[in-house]
Amino acid sequence: MTDNEIIELIQAELPDARVRPDGEGCNFRIAVTSNAFVGKSLLQQHQILNRILKPALESGELHAVTFDTRTPDN
Repeated sequence: MTDNEIIELIQAELPDARVRPDGEGCNFRIAVTSNAFVGKSLLQQHQILNRILKPALESGELHAVTFDTRTPDN
């Protein structure tokens, strides 16, 4: 999976998101900043991203993913 594909998947669900993937192949660290995370716990923020990326994770396109999530004011 490419950086652009990851960005497109996340921004399709979170249009305001700033997405910075770092990695290659199926292993990525993905930094995401979005207003959708305001008022949500870190676990809830990661659950949102896991739901968005679930098809890619289930297919094996993504395997190891680490998230760094933030709200715009952080």
